[in-house]
Amino acid sequence: MKSENKTPYLNRSISPWVIIGISVVLVGVVVTQAAMNYNREKKYMGQILSEKGAALIRSFEAGTITGMLGRMGSEAHLQTLMEETAAQEDISYIAITDQSGMILAHNQKDRIGTSFTPPLSKADAQPSDHPQWRTVKGQGSKYYFEVYKTFLPTLRGNGKHLHGQGRGFRRHMMGRDHMEESHECAQGWIRGQSRQRLLDPENRPAIFIGMDIAPFEHARKEDLQNSTISIVLILFLGLGGIVSLFWAQNHARSRRLLLDTRAFASELVTSLPMGIVAVDDAAKVIYVNETAANFLRKKLDQIKGKKAAQVLPPSLLTRLDQVDKGGLVSEQEMKLPSHTGKAIPVTVTITKIAGTQGNFIGHVFIIKDLSRIRALELEIKQKEKLAAVGILAAGVAHEVRNPLSSIKGYATYFSSLFDAQPDNKKAANIMAEEVDRVNRVISELLEFARPIQLELKKTKIFELVDKALRLIKYEADPAGIKIISSVEPNLPEIEVDKDRLTQVLLNIFINAIQAMPSGGTLSVNVKAVENRLQFDISDTGNGISPQDQANIFNPYFTTKKSGTGLGLAIAFKIIETHGGTITIESLKNKGTTFLISIPLKQNKLDHNEEELI
Repeated sequence: MKSENKTPYLNRSISPWVIIGISVVLVGVVVTQAAMNYNREKKYMGQILSEKGAALIRSFEAGTITGMLGRMGSEAHLQTLMEETAAQEDISYIAITDQSGMILAHNQKDRIGTSFTPPLSKADAQPSDHPQWRTVKGQGSKYYFEVYKTFLPTLRGNGKHLHGQGRGFRRHMMGRDHMEESHECAQGWIRGQSRQRLLDPENRPAIFIGMDIAPFEHARKEDLQNSTISIVLILFLGLGGIVSLFWAQNHARSRRLLLDTRAFASELVTSLPMGIVAVDDAAKVIYVNETAANFLRKKLDQIKGKKAAQVLPPSLLTRLDQVDKGGLVSEQEMKLPSHTGKAIPVTVTITKIAGTQGNFIGHVFIIKDLSRIRALELEIKQKEKLAAVGILAAGVAHEVRNPLSSIKGYATYFSSLFDAQPDNKKAANIMAEEVDRVNRVISELLEFARPIQLELKKTKIFELVDKALRLIKYEADPAGIKIISSVEPNLPEIEVDKDRLTQVLLNIFINAIQAMPSGGTLSVNVKAVENRLQFDISDTGNGISPQDQANIFNPYFTTKKSGTGLGLAIAFKIIETHGGTITIESLKNKGTTFLISIPLKQNKLDHNEEELI
């Protein structure tokens, strides 16, 4: 089972530094915009308030000259004008000071005669005919926008100052017919201070108008608060974006890890040499791997989604019922039918599946093939049996050979005595021949019992197989047996005992010919499989029964009327000494196949160790 790794958009490499960088840029833009707005508002405030202060000063000077000429009535005076002017909402104070900073007139009467604070510093521009401004701090944390200039009341129409240019003004006023000297300043207009100090052309006083800048400060604070809120929102949005990005990446990473884990687990379960079948609580197959499908002799799509009773053999269902009744099935051995008709030994384990809440989900069947284990057990038994037979044969051969020599000597002696009696002489000769046959069997036993000495030489397999087939050709042709040989080209030369390997092939070829008395086909296929050389030798004879297959490599086991039963046992030992294996597959009346596998490179150390043993 393979899962596609579909990467979502957020899982692509979006660095958190991108969001951090965007947030920093946005904060920088907002801060810059706030600073520009602050400077612009400060500039506009100075311009507006300075223009307003200049207009107020001009209006105050016009009101002053009007009052001095007596046109405001007998009750009006300079103090009243100052108080009424300062009573406006955005004007905090009006003061007129001399050059020393003493207050000559003020909207607050108690301030007259005191020093004006704060005085003009060296950094401030000195009063002139043109309005100047500065920002001063009052009591507490309150600030005022102060506009000041020299106090210059003017006559409307001619644009001249009331005190003119020094003494010339007085002469001008004295020369006019309709104005008397007493009217230079209306009676009672200026109180508390002499008009000489207010109208002295030599020491011009200065007028100061202080305006409250709280509304402007309030507006600037609101802008600053709005900018701060914007910055905080941007930072929170950036932080939220970073957190969301990390969450999305962690989610995508966890999802990818989960998918990888599921893919790994699925691939692992699929590739296991054990068969796995999972059924849900409704006894329906929800998962099956390829190995289990092979055991059940069905395809995957023929099993998955079907009811367990439709695809599982009755022997498995019986064990499932045992589990449902509260029992436990663990490593129980049973046999499953195969496509070859031969039962496959397996062990079956059935377990219950529980969910996270402990609820029942289904069952899992774990089927393990025991064919290889049983084959190894059989091979071990075969080797143990051969070892025991070898030890027995060595002892028997030693004890039997000496009496056989004596028997053969007497048989030969008696044969020489019966020249005139042909029957007796024939009997004596038969006795000698039988002794030779027994001696030959004993020689084979000794050969089987003692370790085989291999003479390894580089050999071309094609030539070796061709020679063996030519040796049995004259026996196969009269029996009507067709020989098919297929040797893979470019096979490397390998180190084998040429004579011993030829002996193995001849033994199997002859057995195959004898198994086809009515003719047939002998097939020989030789190929390299990974680092081993494999011989497949098949015939179309009568086959071997399953009972005989378990004993075919045992010494003295034979189904022939005339045979010692040592041929295949010796062949087995020769192949084993080469570090190879020999197995058999046979079906009754369908033929037999011998499978021989030997390594392409022989391990000479193993042979030396075997010789020492």
